[in-house]
Amino acid sequence: MDELTIKYYSNEAKNISNKYNSISSGIHEFFPVVFTKGMKILDIGCGSGRDMAYLLKQGCDVYGIDASPEMISCAIESYPELNGRVKKGILPNSGNPFNIEFDGVLCSAVLMHLPKEELFDSAFAIKNILKDDGKLLISIPCDRPDLDETYRDKNGRLYNSVKPEYLQLLFERLGFSIINKWKTKDTFRPDYTWYTIAFNLKHKSALRPIDQVESILSKDRKTATYKLALIRALSEIAIAEYNTVRWLSDGMVGIPLLLLAEKWLYYYWPVFESSIFIPQIRGESINCKNPIAFRSLFMELIEEYKKKGGLTQFVVDYRSKKLSKRSNELVKTLLEKIGITIIKGPVTYAAGGKLFKYKGDTKEIIIDSEIWIELSINGYWIRDAVLLRWAELTSEMSKKEIKPSYVIDLLLTLPIEEREVEDARAVYSSLPSKECTWTGNALKQNFDIDHIIPFSLWHNNDLWNLVPVLRSVNNQKRDKLPTQSILLNRKDCLLYYWDILRKSYPFRFDNEMTKIIGVASLPSNWHYILFKNVSEAIEITAIHKGCERWP
Repeated sequence: MDELTIKYYSNEAKNISNKYNSISSGIHEFFPVVFTKGMKILDIGCGSGRDMAYLLKQGCDVYGIDASPEMISCAIESYPELNGRVKKGILPNSGNPFNIEFDGVLCSAVLMHLPKEELFDSAFAIKNILKDDGKLLISIPCDRPDLDETYRDKNGRLYNSVKPEYLQLLFERLGFSIINKWKTKDTFRPDYTWYTIAFNLKHKSALRPIDQVESILSKDRKTATYKLALIRALSEIAIAEYNTVRWLSDGMVGIPLLLLAEKWLYYYWPVFESSIFIPQIRGESINCKNPIAFRSLFMELIEEYKKKGGLTQFVVDYRSKKLSKRSNELVKTLLEKIGITIIKGPVTYAAGGKLFKYKGDTKEIIIDSEIWIELSINGYWIRDAVLLRWAELTSEMSKKEIKPSYVIDLLLTLPIEEREVEDARAVYSSLPSKECTWTGNALKQNFDIDHIIPFSLWHNNDLWNLVPVLRSVNNQKRDKLPTQSILLNRKDCLLYYWDILRKSYPFRFDNEMTKIIGVASLPSNWHYILFKNVSEAIEITAIHKGCERWP
């Protein structure tokens, strides 16, 4: 802590203590949000002892440290009940003078007096004395107009002028999560304001969930692209198929292994289909003894569909249960082989085997719910980062003979192309009469197919997402998401078209619908459930992507 600041408080200890003790503290109103009766609390920079005495009276087991021996003496003199509970301690090297792991820490009007370069060590010291799930309450002043060019006031006290957002980031990087933040007026100077921030230490001894994911992407040793494929699949499921997962009672989430294997099939198809041999495991070459585990089966399937329309036609046939007997058997074996690779590869070895587990009785990959939440919130960014890492790793495996840009183009190949809407168009064209989904105006044969959730956002050509509209309406809507009001106004029309599509393509429609509603056995009110889930998906996408709404 800054020596001149300590000197001021020591010299003025009596006056400062009398001043603080004469009025109530503004921070007291936030104590009930953070601290509860019976908690062991350390007040860092306890000053006059006023806050300690208040917490002690509320039933908390309170201890305090302060950099000024004179302030400690005044605190005990004013509040004799604090005798034996206060010791000298200075951030960032305060240690733990009471040898107690605390449930909570109060650090009011202290961090502002530290040189900026000492803030990280101070925050780390606070973390070290807190228990898992411990609480932290800090307060700092807003901008001080009375400081000189060295950031000191007229009394010589240092004010580092750091912003509350800076401290928030600092503590969150160390495993804290914010509970709340408040802005209040200063008790003595109404023209000054304070920020009070409450934190919860959620990850004391482990990396934050997002850091655990990042460690796989950047630090884990990679002999194959499997870990990247798994993180990509999890991110995409978290973005658009989140209802397919099971929230378990022990704070974990189960993701169907089959769903992950299907994602892998779509990812690796364009890579294996390339006219250039592209290694996906270190040392892999055309005639090597140890190729990627499922490459040979994949090549058989690719060859089967080479003249049938490639990946897009395969996906349509697979979802519609129109695979030939040979293709069906080949796909079944291939998906099983991919599933085994997922289990024995990234599930076993990612993050030293600490991140994923396999649940054999339900055939699910198990992951901590907090990591799943991170994937759900940051899935778009994680997916994009994975694509880049995957392309760079592949280029490295090819000894730089294949450029990352070439690999990225292959990885961006979609299971069903954007213009693949002919099945939906055929159904709507066969109707004797129809209306524009969004306006209700009559449609003739010259109509457009609109993606409810724009293709640019979800890359989704599922039948439920394809509706007939006027060409002028489609041109207006384009990449915008429909508003809740227009969805509600046109609900009956949407449900009618979904019913028609399902009757025409029952297997494909149900297969695609279950990915968004997460129910394998469809109830009689599936129309309502699908509508609710599509509405939810639109709102979540709008928030995460900052999309424009239409009309």
